[in-house]
Amino acid sequence: MISNMLRFPFSMVDNEIESLFFPEAYRSIAGQGQSAYPPINISTTDKSVDVYLFIAGMNPDDIDLVIEKNMLSVSGTRKLPDAANDDKGSYRQERFEGSFKRVITLPEAVDAESTQAVYKDGVLHISIAKRAETQPRQIKISAQ
Repeated sequence: MISNMLRFPFSMVDNEIESLFFPEAYRSIAGQGQSAYPPINISTTDKSVDVYLFIAGMNPDDIDLVIEKNMLSVSGTRKLPDAANDDKGSYRQERFEGSFKRVITLPEAVDAESTQAVYKDGVLHISIAKRAETQPRQIKISAQ
């Protein structure tokens, strides 16, 4: 009983507390802001820069990729199915609908001409090769 009484006030203001301490995250989750959509992971290896965008439920034809002056721009429009737009049965909706744009600064060592993009299982994987002259080279040491 006491634990329920202690929990009750916090459950009433969960959203207000989240928006107070984490305003950017709360806006993006609530669909009021677009700054965190789509979420991305970026990794680098000796040979490439790999960017992963998590955009489940989108058609690859609705996504635009542009690399210009070492900036990768990913934009598109996400549309929800008509059933998801029905306000009558919706209790809470956290799925984002609308236009988005993410711009990622790439290292200067990339070769934009050798970019590959693959969309599979809701993840867009963009692999951008690094220029050959910037890749580490193993140097053989000769004994005299």
